[in-house]
Amino acid sequence: MIKILFLGETYRADAKSWIKGIEQESGTRLDTMEIKRSDTRIGRIFNAFLFFFQILQTRFRTRYDLVLAERATSYGMFSLFVHAAVRIVAQQGITDAYPEEGFSGFYKRIIQRWVYQRVDMIHAWGHVMTYAMLNSGAAPYKILVLPKGIDLEHFKFSHEDHTQIPEVSLIVTRSLYELYRHADILKSVAKLRDDGLQVKVIMVGEGPEKNRLLQLCRDLSIEDQVNFTGLIPNEELPKLLSQSRFYVAFPTTEGVSSSLFEAMAVGCFPIVSDLPANQAFLSQRKNGILVPFEDVMELANAIRFAVESPELVEKAIAGNRKYIEKHVDFRSNMKEIYKRYLSLLSQKSA
Repeated sequence: MIKILFLGETYRADAKSWIKGIEQESGTRLDTMEIKRSDTRIGRIFNAFLFFFQILQTRFRTRYDLVLAERATSYGMFSLFVHAAVRIVAQQGITDAYPEEGFSGFYKRIIQRWVYQRVDMIHAWGHVMTYAMLNSGAAPYKILVLPKGIDLEHFKFSHEDHTQIPEVSLIVTRSLYELYRHADILKSVAKLRDDGLQVKVIMVGEGPEKNRLLQLCRDLSIEDQVNFTGLIPNEELPKLLSQSRFYVAFPTTEGVSSSLFEAMAVGCFPIVSDLPANQAFLSQRKNGILVPFEDVMELANAIRFAVESPELVEKAIAGNRKYIEKHVDFRSNMKEIYKRYLSLLSQKSA
């Protein structure tokens, strides 16, 4: 029986999908390890050192066939100290050396380069991620470009249900962290309200920005337009997506977003930051709208344009679903990914 270790934050939807797919294909349950969470910087540093010693202890207990790790600059680095035949790391954003400025960016670039030169395979969930990998010295033959995919049995599209959606409703499914610019989304909603357009908003997720965002809703007098759901089970997300006509995400940086794929699969029209990662899947005012990030006025204009362009939206929704079915099917993509893992393991064992 093949033995696999997963290093990463198992509570995250991306991690759950990766684990689920590999467990289904391998027929075995993965071991998992993750750094204990802390709300303070000192606590996070202490927990990282403690985790490192736990990793070292595994060398004396278990030899793994595969170790899978999220993010080169953390779990990818720790994977190098696991006794394993094959090490595979997945980059989480446009680069894992984030933020890119200052001392933090400097030492993270060093770690990223060190890891990519030593692991056996590097996952890019989309082509836009490969530039940082190549700049970090990753050998092209090590890079696998293929998204994990979306479970299309779970994220279904029903044209009948879609016709019952309120005309002016949007959903935001990114965690409540500053980099996702939820405050800008709320300000755009307030701007539209002032111009006579009432938008209903569903905010899914938790994060350190929640209290500030709740206060901002009060300050902008849009509390009755915004529903903060908190953290919800992933199996409940398709229902919420199906209740919204538009999907909005406004981060300042982006890798390949599973949240975007989920929204496209269910039938939400995407309005997102104009970033290379989104440009790879969306064409301006064809199957989505790309908005300069941090531009609240343009975001409000984009939402209004989408509301006033129902034919474009309906055509885009149908086309997006077809694209997801062809390129982002969880079952077929995970089958191919695991096949690559086994091929690599066979080569290393030969």
